[in-house]
Amino acid sequence: MQVHLSMLDAADPRKPSAIPLVLTVTAAQHPAVQGDFRDFAHTVRPGTGAASA
Repeated sequence: MQVHLSMLDAADPRKPSAIPLVLTVTAAQHPAVQGDFRDFAHTVRPGTGAASA
């Protein structure tokens, strides 16, 4: 399963970014994890550039 998120640079909206999120699982695992992957994709937000712990 793959999702591409489009985001704009807050400092320069003329600089769009496409962020690929990829879930690699077997066909048997897919039904059990697709909802979690969808929930995760909805939490992705632009950051401050600082590394997360």
